[in-house]
Amino acid sequence: MDTRLEPQLKNSAEIKSVLKKVDVTYQLTGDRDVETLLVYLPPVNDENPLANFFDAVKNGIMSNFVFKCSEIERKLGVNKAGAATKLFEKAIRKLSQHTAQGELGELILFTLLDVYLEAPKLLSKISTKTSRRMPVFGADVVHGQFYNGNFRLLLGESKLHKDFKSAATKAAKSLKSAKETYHTEFDLLDSDMDFPNINDELEEHLLDILDPFSNISIDEMLHSPCFIGFSKPELLEFSGDDFEKEYIDLASEYIGDFYGKLENQGLDIQKTALLILPFSCVDDLVKQFIDYMDIQK
Repeated sequence: MDTRLEPQLKNSAEIKSVLKKVDVTYQLTGDRDVETLLVYLPPVNDENPLANFFDAVKNGIMSNFVFKCSEIERKLGVNKAGAATKLFEKAIRKLSQHTAQGELGELILFTLLDVYLEAPKLLSKISTKTSRRMPVFGADVVHGQFYNGNFRLLLGESKLHKDFKSAATKAAKSLKSAKETYHTEFDLLDSDMDFPNINDELEEHLLDILDPFSNISIDEMLHSPCFIGFSKPELLEFSGDDFEKEYIDLASEYIGDFYGKLENQGLDIQKTALLILPFSCVDDLVKQFIDYMDIQK
């Protein structure tokens, strides 16, 4: 049996040039390793880095975030002129200005998990919304992957917030809630699981091991990645090596704060990954996102 789930996004190298990673590792007190991912939007020729990011979102990320992999393959596989544009427009109709901030955070988390952790989404929650003005419920994203032969189910949480530490407080509570209500996610997986290399044998195997009603060790498979996007305009005034140094120093404080809040919630820090991304202004980011994608009320 194939024990690797294929990522959904096929242009990972291009996306990594837009959402660039800082090569750094962190330890908490007591030499405890924690999984972190620091990314940023590098400027290109002094242009607005958001433009490059929004281009990537429009040219494939959005459709892959919203829809099932099988639907995208079906719609684009016929090579019909304008098919990709129509799929993007259909995806945008699932969003609203009311929910755009939360969904942008979820989209970034989806992208980072797929591209950097090579863990594809198993559920397309946005596509099943009955009202475009309502947020998704439960975990923000549901991804999965095999690591050293063992399966991990990633119940992810995202926060786009002006202040990192207040976002971390809310995220820790949400991560705990998502784990406690996992059985509702399983029911969705049982009906709508989908990823690029899914087949009947692999689907049956995953549903068997992920069934919370028959598998008493399901907690061993549950992991909780968290994305936090935050405003830090003074950080973005630096450039080059100075920027990365300042970012690493700042992240050290934030990472300690986040994992401390996880421990206060009784969560295992070894089963959590923190992914962070600074912006000049989150409010401006969301406004530009709405305008660029032409998201309606």
